[in-house]
Amino acid sequence: MANEVKNVNTLTTASQIKNINTLTDAQNKKISTLELTGTVDPSTIVGYTAVEQSGSATTDAQYGVNMTYDEDNNFVYVQYALEGGGGGAVLGAYNSGTTSVDFGAEQTVESSNAFSGNSCDYDKYNNRVWSAWIGGGDNTIYARCGRINANKTISWGTTLTIQGGANTVSGKYNQGLLHQGVAVDQSTGKCLVVWNSAADNISGGSNHHPTGVILTIDDPSAGDTDSDFCDISASDPIRMAVGGSGQSFPAIKCHYDPDNTEWVAVTDANGSSTGIYALRITDSSGDPLAANQTALGSNTSHFLQGDGSSDHNASKGAAGGRYGGHWMVYDTNVNRFIVASATADGSTTPKHFAFENTGSGITWDTGGQAISHGDGISGSGKGGTMAFSHARGRFISHGNTGSADNLEIFSYDGTDFESHNDSSLITIVSDSNGFYRGGASMQDMSAFAGGAIMVVGTDYDSRDPKYIIIETGG
Repeated sequence: MANEVKNVNTLTTASQIKNINTLTDAQNKKISTLELTGTVDPSTIVGYTAVEQSGSATTDAQYGVNMTYDEDNNFVYVQYALEGGGGGAVLGAYNSGTTSVDFGAEQTVESSNAFSGNSCDYDKYNNRVWSAWIGGGDNTIYARCGRINANKTISWGTTLTIQGGANTVSGKYNQGLLHQGVAVDQSTGKCLVVWNSAADNISGGSNHHPTGVILTIDDPSAGDTDSDFCDISASDPIRMAVGGSGQSFPAIKCHYDPDNTEWVAVTDANGSSTGIYALRITDSSGDPLAANQTALGSNTSHFLQGDGSSDHNASKGAAGGRYGGHWMVYDTNVNRFIVASATADGSTTPKHFAFENTGSGITWDTGGQAISHGDGISGSGKGGTMAFSHARGRFISHGNTGSADNLEIFSYDGTDFESHNDSSLITIVSDSNGFYRGGASMQDMSAFAGGAIMVVGTDYDSRDPKYIIIETGG
């Protein structure tokens, strides 16, 4: 639509105008229905603001904060850890009068266990929200599904244990669910969860192969008595990639591909080598099936979380390294995934890279786009996240310079990247610790705040969840 409008707006000659004036009625009708959208400048709609909880306990979001978007109610859903254990969530609606979000009462996701690595996604097929997290004293992986109600409450189903931790699998402790470990197939309502399973050990220690399960809502006709039909079941856990000496504690994160109605994932698990890999994940008779794992070539200094000489030793990152937020977005304009890299070499600038899932394979664009917004990270996850604006066809990431956390706006046309504000970065907070362990919605937020997007993260000093709303322009 945008290039059609551009072509109309740039007509200059008398002959070109005459050609329009002599069009048939049918041709005139086609022009009159073009989407005439004007230019919008990048701006901050809501600055660095606390996520408000009505009557809640103090939060302790050191384990991160995440979000998704319910377009059925036009609500944002934000989830976070609570002080003393447990996990909470709030639902909010954008208030154009105050340019802020009006949040409802805090909802309990997890009553007492830890709420680490929390991941979530909205299910448009079933009108539900899905959540998964690491909890308990042994790093158990849990999941839950709930119906969002118009009064900003949630009707939750029973919590499902996906995989026990150390107490279940003989001391294999450090399984890892990261902040983009959940994605819903919007054509079926099935939910993929990917993590490093303690039950699938690499070498006898605490390091694990990336694993996946598919979750489904129980069929009411099969005996589910929950009137909201939010109880869930899991498939068999299936290995998605092979860890090894190249990356002894590999990572995996996932996203839904609406054009091929399947999932994709990025990982650094490939046996003895390191780097960035993408793969397709399909539903094979109810179990996840990994295929076409393909390396980003010609970029040996770029990784997802580190170069393999230790677990996750990247010194710089385009989106926060292992404990940052979302590592990839899906650009619906060009049907490409954009992935944030990290580097262990202090002289190498992290980049964003693009790949295409053709439905039968993965094709990388190895050129990439270097970031300017700041790239400082640490083991505690200082750094940014990624988000895509469906309304503007642009994506953002943010990171810390050592004195401020800045946000940068990019676009990709299928061949070339462009930074739209590398010379005028948007400062989120003037703080060396920054806006970290956060997330954004993988769902289309075009109906929210006039096409702006919301990003969440944790204040490193207070551990409180914060949010910003950004108009990416275009």
